[in-house]
Amino acid sequence: MRSYPLLALCLVGPVPAQLAVTAVAPANNALAISTAAGIRVDFDRPVDRGSVSAATFQVFGKWSGVVPGTFAFLNGGRSVTFSPSRPLFPGETVSVHLSSAVTANGGLESLIRGFDSLFWTRSAAGSRRFTRTATLSVRHPGEGQIQTYGAYAGDLDGDGAPDLTLPNEIADDVRVMRNDGCGTFSRPAANALPNGSVPSPIEGGDFNGDGLVDVAIANTRGDSMSVLLGNGDGTFRPAVTYPSGSATRGLGLLDVDADGDTDIVTANRNTSNLALHLNRGDGTFLPPTFFEGGGRAETGIAVADANGDGIFDLFVGHLSSQTVSLLLGDGAGHFTLSATRAVQGSPWMIVAGDVDGDGHADVAVCNSNRSSASIVRGDGAGGLLPATHYAAGGFPLAIDLGDLDGDGYLDLAVSNYSGRDYTVYFNDGAGSFVAPFTLTTTGAGSCMLVVDHDRDGDMDLLAIDEIDDVVHIFTQSDPTPAGVQPPDCGATLRVNNFANRNGYGGAQGHPVDAGSVLFLGISGPPNQPFLTMLGSPLEPGSSTPFGLLNLGNPAELTGVLATDVHGEALRTIPIPAPLPSGLGFALQAVVADPGHPQGLRLSNPESVVIR
Repeated sequence: MRSYPLLALCLVGPVPAQLAVTAVAPANNALAISTAAGIRVDFDRPVDRGSVSAATFQVFGKWSGVVPGTFAFLNGGRSVTFSPSRPLFPGETVSVHLSSAVTANGGLESLIRGFDSLFWTRSAAGSRRFTRTATLSVRHPGEGQIQTYGAYAGDLDGDGAPDLTLPNEIADDVRVMRNDGCGTFSRPAANALPNGSVPSPIEGGDFNGDGLVDVAIANTRGDSMSVLLGNGDGTFRPAVTYPSGSATRGLGLLDVDADGDTDIVTANRNTSNLALHLNRGDGTFLPPTFFEGGGRAETGIAVADANGDGIFDLFVGHLSSQTVSLLLGDGAGHFTLSATRAVQGSPWMIVAGDVDGDGHADVAVCNSNRSSASIVRGDGAGGLLPATHYAAGGFPLAIDLGDLDGDGYLDLAVSNYSGRDYTVYFNDGAGSFVAPFTLTTTGAGSCMLVVDHDRDGDMDLLAIDEIDDVVHIFTQSDPTPAGVQPPDCGATLRVNNFANRNGYGGAQGHPVDAGSVLFLGISGPPNQPFLTMLGSPLEPGSSTPFGLLNLGNPAELTGVLATDVHGEALRTIPIPAPLPSGLGFALQAVVADPGHPQGLRLSNPESVVIR
């Protein structure tokens, strides 16, 4: 063995401590966070301001995609704040990632393991009533069964609305149905995958760092995973496919080595292991390395920071051993088995979230052979508590969490394949699930997404049937306040992405902090002028040829502006710090619409209350 005396001499003496994160806000696993929230990260020493950028401090919304914003430095550089330049989507998970390229002043001490955190944005108060408002076919005209299984609702074209990306197991393709911004979806456009792939699970991320949404798909019989890089207009580049383990089923997206790009971990059922696909930094991936997942027949993966060390970990569901395992990440590309718990059956899909509000990541599991779902709570220190169980329908094979009723707690949706239905539970606020109800289909209850598809702020349910190859849209229906102008595809006003007529019909106005910013969004026909007004809430409204005017003493707020090619516009309105708590005001827009008999439309009104 060679010796290097000079090198050893140079290393004598104390090794400088590494830069460390001491606090983050919103806190890890926090629930019901404002869609306009900024992010603050505190460090144990001043950071090098030049090392903080969109490449090293990344914010990603599960449905809204890469979040642009600006950085500021406080406390002599010991705190970094990120102010988003657009609102987040209601009810989505938001991940915050800092890479190891963030350094302290002088550049000698880096955030060597990086830093990860996630939180959930708030959703509007809901009625708990869901109505099937549309059934969308994923097939092309005259086409036979394509077996649609899996779905992702990310915004592919940057218009502020969730689109649908749907893998199809028989067709060996992925189809995109674009949202027009008003909850109506286009006919499907296909993106080919290799023959015999049988694609199924799908997740979204930004793999090449261009700020656009990409997707990764697990190919269950192709023993591979495919990556489709987005073009930002609802289309993808041709798929690139990488070998993985046999019967690739689960996908976990995270930066395992803190180098600033998103890597992929797959769960491989037949080879009973996990595969790590390291990102080269340009959206292409190195050959996989394999490691054990802590059980037999790894099938599902969920990602969260389970022990509060600022590094994302892996929850893994095992079909054959009927267990869930927790593997802790070290930020350098390695994972260590920390805990395993038995569940009531064979896990198919799993999802992570804080179900009991204690700040710790928990996991929900659908037990495919037992007509049940299980909740396995985390203790916040890398341990797992005994599972609790809830009845579901026949052969549950997909599961999701989301705040359906806007009470700040995560509710549960289970998809039942042979039951031909979907079981939905509400969270009682203490982590127990109550008041179940069932939504039906005719072929198979394959999977369900909790997402605000019509952009009113409350959560809807998008349900996939892989026998009929359809998407059922179950819209949450709210009471309509009498004498209040409803949102319309020709004119909608959104406050921080909410268009639910807050402040009217007995509802509280949108809470906004003094000294913060308010994101004011307008939707209408493309490239048309609009005017936004401010006044006092008026209920019932005054009838006009353009709709109901729900403002008293209206005054112009923004001047005449215009929507873009998508029919969207976004303004940032600073809220002055001296405004007193409890002060309220209302907003309403007038939007030009050549299709309206009068050429103009009034939008829905929204009221705001200063906290």
